[in-house]
Amino acid sequence: MEASRDPILQDLIHHEKGVAAKVEEARAEAERIVAQARGEARETIEGARAEAEKLARETAERTLADAAAAREEILAAAHAAADEIAARATARRDAAVGRVVERVLP
Repeated sequence: MEASRDPILQDLIHHEKGVAAKVEEARAEAERIVAQARGEARETIEGARAEAEKLARETAERTLADAAAAREEILAAAHAAADEIAARATARRDAAVGRVVERVLP
């Protein structure tokens, strides 16, 4: 009876060792996959961060350019209004001088 158990026991031990080896291979493969996924995630995060920084820089540059353009428009309109006011003031002064001259020098 013991002799017949030995081959079965040996087969079970051999099978268990094979299963243990397969489990170890699967564990090593899972660790490799996890490490690869972490590396890819890190690269994705770094890429997204770089893209976000680039977009922020571009947005800031566009905002500054838009603000500068708006400032120039406002200054141009203010200069035009100031020139118009100055021209009206000059015309009124000239008209006032003309009236004074008409009254003083008949």
